[in-house]
Amino acid sequence: YAEELAASLRRIQTLESIKSNLAKFVPKTVQDLIEESPEAPSLEKREADLSVVFADITGYTRLSAQMELDQVNRLVERYFGAFLDEIVKHGGDVNETVGDGLMVIFRDQDPQRHARAAVLAALGIQRRTSQINAELRGQSEPIAMHVGVNSGIASVGATKIEGAAGTRWTYTASGPPTNVAARLPALGEGGAVILSEETRRRLGEEFEAVDLGPQSLKNVA
Repeated sequence: YAEELAASLRRIQTLESIKSNLAKFVPKTVQDLIEESPEAPSLEKREADLSVVFADITGYTRLSAQMELDQVNRLVERYFGAFLDEIVKHGGDVNETVGDGLMVIFRDQDPQRHARAAVLAALGIQRRTSQINAELRGQSEPIAMHVGVNSGIASVGATKIEGAAGTRWTYTASGPPTNVAARLPALGEGGAVILSEETRRRLGEEFEAVDLGPQSLKNVA
C-alpha cells in the first residue's frame, strides 16, 4: 500500500510539473478554459468584443546585428518582463510573442473598461521603456517601442492546423479588429500610443489624444 501511495504521489508531482511548465507557453485564457472543463474545454471560435494591443521594438534587426545574441535576449527579456507586469496589472492576456514584439488581448463585460485597460497597459509599456532606457544609459542603446490599440468584435478561439506530421492548435483573436491593431504601431513615432477611432470613442474624456486624421493601413480597406 505504501509503495502504491508513493507511486501515486510521484505521478501527481509529475503532472503538476508538466502543468507548471506548459502554463509558461499557454495564454491565460486557455488555461482558464481548461481548468473550467478539463475533459472538454470550450475552445471553439466565437465572437467577442475585445481590445487588442500590438507592441514592437523599433530597429530590432539593427540591434540584433550590433550585439551578441545572448545580449539581445537578455535585453529583450528585461524590457518585456517589465511590460508583462503592466499587462497583468491591467488584466491583459499575452496571446503571441515574437522576437521584437507582442500581441495582448483585453476582455471585459464592459467594452469601455477593456478599452481603458488596454490603453493604460500601452501607456505603461511606454513608461517602463523610458525608465529602463534611463537605467541602461551608457550600457546599451535606448530602444523605442511602437504601440497600437484597437477595439471591436473579433473571432476568438482555436484554429487547428493539420499536416502529415501531426496536428497543431493555436488560440487567438482574428478578424478586422486584430488586423487594424497590427497596423497601427507603424503610424506613430517611438514612444507614442496609436489608438483607433473606435478605441478613442470608448475612452470618453479621461485621456488626451491628438487626432491624426484618416490614415492608410496596409492591406486594410
